[in-house]
Amino acid sequence: MTAQGVAALRADREEVLALAGSLSPEEWVAPSDCEGWRVQDVVAHLGNTFRAVVDPGALAPGVPGDLEATQSVQVEAHRAWSPDQVLADYEQVSESGLATLETFQGPPPLDSMIPIEDAGMYPLHLVANALAFDHFCHLRNDILQPHGPIARPAPPADALRVGATLEWLLAGLPQMSAGLADVVTKPLGLELTGPGGANWTIAPSPDGAVHVQAGTTAETVARSAATDFILWGTARQPWREMDVELVGDRDYAATVLDAIRLF
Repeated sequence: MTAQGVAALRADREEVLALAGSLSPEEWVAPSDCEGWRVQDVVAHLGNTFRAVVDPGALAPGVPGDLEATQSVQVEAHRAWSPDQVLADYEQVSESGLATLETFQGPPPLDSMIPIEDAGMYPLHLVANALAFDHFCHLRNDILQPHGPIARPAPPADALRVGATLEWLLAGLPQMSAGLADVVTKPLGLELTGPGGANWTIAPSPDGAVHVQAGTTAETVARSAATDFILWGTARQPWREMDVELVGDRDYAATVLDAIRLF
């Protein structure tokens, strides 16, 4: 259920507020694991994801058809802000954004499809999951150690937050990964373990695209911890350097995994 996305996002919003309130001036300007972004730029970006929901006209003009380039331009527009401005803005716009995202959940959930640059087309109710994914990754992997610069305990990677993140990534997998349809020629099972994990099948569809469905009986399988999949599926870490088990046609599975790039 995508209502899980709002609950997960609300939980990680509290983590961002708590962490940001504890940062020293030196920590605010430390380089994050997002190339070219300081910690405060990452927090500004998270604020902008909420602004895209409640006041998109207030965002700097982006790069049509390129979500990541657009986000970089919009972060740059706030680069001269002080940490206090970034934090105050995040607190205010995230509160408004959560209220709006709640309305997208219905009942019934809003299924109107919207374009999100080169990420594809998604129902409105899934936007909460997109923001939950952004918070999950940026907070744990780009701000906090071991990949980011900030030494603080990591927030929980529980079934709520991992599950909401995976719902977004699996919905986006057929649309975001350019070239995936060229290499998916038979079903591949994706078994993600740990809190929030489940099994899926990545398979070719009759229209020449790629289809992802829950459950799997595929003979060829890629097996990974769900939290590891979030890292290698978004190309933050190479899957070959992580604990990914391939069963069956290993060469085919490796070719598919090489083509996955989520954002």
